[in-house]
Amino acid sequence: MAMKYADKKGVISGVPQTNGQMSRRLLLASGLAAGVSACSKPAPLIGVPSTRTLSNAELKSRGHRIYIATTRRASEVEGEFYSGERGSSLSFAAVDVIIPPNHVAGQVERPRNPPVNPDKHFLIINPETFPTRLDLRRVMDAEMLKRPRGKREAMLWIHGYNTTLTSAVLRLAQFVEDTGYTGVPFLYSWASQGKLTGYVYDINSALIARDYLEDLPNLLRDSPIEGIDIIAHSMGNLAAMEAIRGVSKREGFNSTGKLRHVILADPDIDIDLFVGQLRRIPEDQRNFFVLTSGDDKALALSARIARKPRVGQLDAAALTSLGVNVIDLTQVSDTNSINHTKFVDSPDVVQLLGSRILAGDSFDDHTRFGAGEKFILGAGGAVIAVDDVNG
Repeated sequence: MAMKYADKKGVISGVPQTNGQMSRRLLLASGLAAGVSACSKPAPLIGVPSTRTLSNAELKSRGHRIYIATTRRASEVEGEFYSGERGSSLSFAAVDVIIPPNHVAGQVERPRNPPVNPDKHFLIINPETFPTRLDLRRVMDAEMLKRPRGKREAMLWIHGYNTTLTSAVLRLAQFVEDTGYTGVPFLYSWASQGKLTGYVYDINSALIARDYLEDLPNLLRDSPIEGIDIIAHSMGNLAAMEAIRGVSKREGFNSTGKLRHVILADPDIDIDLFVGQLRRIPEDQRNFFVLTSGDDKALALSARIARKPRVGQLDAAALTSLGVNVIDLTQVSDTNSINHTKFVDSPDVVQLLGSRILAGDSFDDHTRFGAGEKFILGAGGAVIAVDDVNG
């Protein structure tokens, strides 16, 4: 059980206490890796054949265009598009994702192998690459200008550890569909190996990827984008927060004024590092939403290996003392056995993010939840998500 507390300055401290020694923790990690690896991963699906041709009406009504910047190396493997290996530069691309007609909120209906049945599964089609950043920028700007003023918004999605490009694209498409998001979705895909055993490789890949993210303010200055939200998951938070820290040190936080919300879902970040990152951001500008879960098994394992608690598993009330908004998902049921993706797996949470946070709710002192909503205000102003408020 992790020992955690806040000192007089609100700084969280503590070292996770376990019953075994470090060797036992590493054995547990190896066992978990072996168990998961024993089950073959679903095949990559980008541009693979479909069981039938879709009509133009289906493509328009059920499709989402997703733009991509990636540090991955290009791949010639069918369906992979970009691999888990690191590229020598940033690459740019786009795909269309078609949602199946009977899609269930909180789920990604994915076949294990191609071909893909578009009546039952997500379909990823029309993979396109752009030679330069400017080429992608022209296309995205044109897409943005199709929207009226006041609606020119973008979402920057940064995936987590053990994630292939196919998985990242599907999750972002599911989130866009389930939240009803109407802006332009943009995926920043760093070179995760997509293997449970690639934890150290992924950490280094995330750190490498932060440098390209630091260029975001320059892209926003001359862009028709009016507002951008950043959503990072798991280890992707490391890349996001390190980039934010670098930008804040060099030119000040949110110098363009276009950054609206930063949603940090299940952050796999050392708490001491997180405190240091936040120091660069003025307290009155910390419009951050940290999504935590005390039963997150992936973060518990990470904490055991690192011998330090991770931000995403800490007490919500203590985190609010750092000047960030907290949404505690501990009580929410999850279809994932390790409880590490509740923010996209739970229909209620997905709707909260889409209808309130991305819609502009800052969860200040005036925030109210109705009797029918599965959210309550807890200690320190943290939002607590529950399966049944009345139960």
